[in-house]
Amino acid sequence: RQLKTFIHDTYGNWRADRKGWQAEDGDFIHSPCGMLRVATADGPRTLLAMCGETEAAVQNGMPGMDSDVTPGAVDLYVLRPSSDGTTLEPVAKTTEIASGQRGEPGTVRIERLGPRLFGFVIGESDTRQGYTQRFRSIWLPYGDALLHAAARIDEALDNAESTECAHARARCEERRFEIAPDTTGTGDVYPLTVTETGTRGDKAIHARYTVKFDAARGRYVVPKALRDGY
Repeated sequence: RQLKTFIHDTYGNWRADRKGWQAEDGDFIHSPCGMLRVATADGPRTLLAMCGETEAAVQNGMPGMDSDVTPGAVDLYVLRPSSDGTTLEPVAKTTEIASGQRGEPGTVRIERLGPRLFGFVIGESDTRQGYTQRFRSIWLPYGDALLHAAARIDEALDNAESTECAHARARCEERRFEIAPDTTGTGDVYPLTVTETGTRGDKAIHARYTVKFDAARGRYVVPKALRDGY
């Protein structure tokens, strides 16, 4: 009930035809795309992600109908119960994060990223001119802020359909990156272990990286090899 009150107060009226909330015509249509209640030293908190799609994104029941270059939006919140107990109020928030394409945002997951820490992972993907890539960004509730802890960590790269690959076999690549928190880490934020596999030309790739969290700067130190993309 508290959550519903917060969403209605923040995002306007429910639109049954679009299964989301919209404040006024032309605005993004929002729906929850990640929610987790957690206990903290400061009391209960609710992590909430709201995904916004454009009005043009859904036409005749078909999603993804807006133009390729139009992103959707993601809003992230850390909420606590209001003092009168009727609703939830933000302890921290970051709104209107551009994400996705064709008027629809990417994927959002809430993952355990430290012994007592859950964070938001936003997944992106795009394909253009024969280059396909998937990558993620990470937002962490840290203190009373939401930190943009990693702007980009690659998940998959593939240029098989590109002219670059067609012209030079040695430059064809298909790479995958498995990303997992190292739960043996001792800090507030687990390091990430990234295992890269795949091929470039006729050579097999196998590499492992440790991505540490720099607490002073509030972000992961991501090696260039894991954020280059296309």
